[in-house]
Amino acid sequence: MKVMKNPVTWLAAFALQGCVTAPETPQQPEVPPATLDEPLSVQPQTFIMRGQVVVGHESRTFTPCGSQQQYWLDMSPELALEAQGLSARPYQALYGELIGHLTVPSQTGYNADFTARFVVDQVNILTAENPERCDQPLRSTRVFGNEPFWSATFDKDQLTYTKMGEAPQALNIESSRTTPSSRDYQLKGKATQGELNLKKESCSDGMSDSIYGWEAKLNLDENNYTGCATVSNQDPTLDWSGTYFASSTQNSGFSINLELHDDHSAVTTYSYSNGDPSIVEQGFWQQLNQNQVQVVMTRHQQQYLISERIFTLDNGKLVAEKEKVGNIVYPIANGGLILFEAKHVQAQTNTVDLKAKQVNSSDQFDPKVDQAIREYFKINNSSPDDTKYRWLTYDLNGDGKEELFAQLDWCGSGGCTLLIFENHQDQWRFNSRVTLVKGDIRVGKSKSHGWHDLIFNVSGGGAIAAKHALSYTGVSYPLNPSVAPVADDADISDVVLFANDISPVQSGVKL
Repeated sequence: MKVMKNPVTWLAAFALQGCVTAPETPQQPEVPPATLDEPLSVQPQTFIMRGQVVVGHESRTFTPCGSQQQYWLDMSPELALEAQGLSARPYQALYGELIGHLTVPSQTGYNADFTARFVVDQVNILTAENPERCDQPLRSTRVFGNEPFWSATFDKDQLTYTKMGEAPQALNIESSRTTPSSRDYQLKGKATQGELNLKKESCSDGMSDSIYGWEAKLNLDENNYTGCATVSNQDPTLDWSGTYFASSTQNSGFSINLELHDDHSAVTTYSYSNGDPSIVEQGFWQQLNQNQVQVVMTRHQQQYLISERIFTLDNGKLVAEKEKVGNIVYPIANGGLILFEAKHVQAQTNTVDLKAKQVNSSDQFDPKVDQAIREYFKINNSSPDDTKYRWLTYDLNGDGKEELFAQLDWCGSGGCTLLIFENHQDQWRFNSRVTLVKGDIRVGKSKSHGWHDLIFNVSGGGAIAAKHALSYTGVSYPLNPSVAPVADDADISDVVLFANDISPVQSGVKL
């Protein structure tokens, strides 16, 4: 039967599972969860992005720092005129720190060729002076003015005030009040007290080709100073960025990778285990609240198509229960799409001992092993149904912690099913599922992403009997050894797993 190529149909037909590390975000007021069934509940939080801004008559683009991604800029006519006023020539590149949110592009018009539009709510700074500022370090809130020249910087619960010709003064922030349009601080030093007020308003210092997002008024011992301010240019929502994955728990022959990049672009890749070309979707992501992230795809194989998922943090996992394609909301079956976060494996200083060794599987009950396997069934909303298994442990990545291998009695003419659990904080967490496993398994000498290859016996079904190598993808081992490359004899070690070659059908632990 041919594998379905419609991702919506896939997700309605198959259960997918995984885990993710929870991003650490600042405490925020509790808000009702967003849901695709109630469009008004989907309210993206604004965030700040740094990068290159180009504003002209027919082009308004933003390129984030360190990225080749471009977004169309949606800005007010007044702000567009201010930006063009900074330019000495048409379409001059400016440096900008912009606060806003992303939304879908139109199907026609100037923005149709972009994967997203960035809707500008406020400018933090927009300048024609030294547009190559992306290499500068991130900064906290900064206040400054002239006539006389003065500045103030924040460091935790203190503000350091500096006036030209005078020594810096450290002032404690006694109290503060923050709203979306203002920030007020009560200040006190050894012999000084005062107040700093920031107001959300376009500001210019009159001495540079720059505009800023805040007006500043500082009063110290009845001396008044005026100026401009920029808030911190760090994006706290980037804790969501990373690579996530889900592998089908049914024998469907595909897996899903989701990449959330620092530039807020997103890529979803649907990969086939039978060698068919992958399907790629492109779009964007943004935080809705501290527990939810919105992922919107606007290009399907380079063609305009809008699809949206809202992922909710749930006990260490990201879960999307529904998907919206166009204006239609589809449920995702069997608990939804559940994602693991891919680990960025660093170069291993430890090595795996590849001396000749035979590791036999066991049919002895171990409560920790049994719990890990039962948790796999629980995550996938399925019943063990008297499943039997044999198990062993072996360190695949040289971290000194052994992974768990569990071979199930889900066997057919092509072989049995193998589950691999990684050792995460001394707990076994599901990582990979491999089908069509026959006989023993060899450990390969080669490594991918810090994990050793696994060598499987492949035969039957018209295939020439051979040993095939599964290489770790950075996320998991592939599903099907029969479509993996044939292993080079020189890359096969003498470490043999399941060396006693006993099937769980013959003898195994019963769930």
